[in-house]
Amino acid sequence: MSNRSLLEFNHDYYPREGDEAKWTAALLAYLRSGEKKHLPRGVTWKDMRHHSEPDPMEGKGDPS
Repeated sequence: MSNRSLLEFNHDYYPREGDEAKWTAALLAYLRSGEKKHLPRGVTWKDMRHHSEPDPMEGKGDPS
């Protein structure tokens, strides 16, 4: 498939003790399908592109 996803993780919504498996299963369901409806709470979809398309974040990240 060679798709790339840009996701935002809200650290205020990390999985609490006991919820880790459910949260991880939801993230894996998204990665397998690319369907935003599977993203767990606190993860926001920002963009998806094919690997051959330009990277919209290139040059905007941490320079270190």
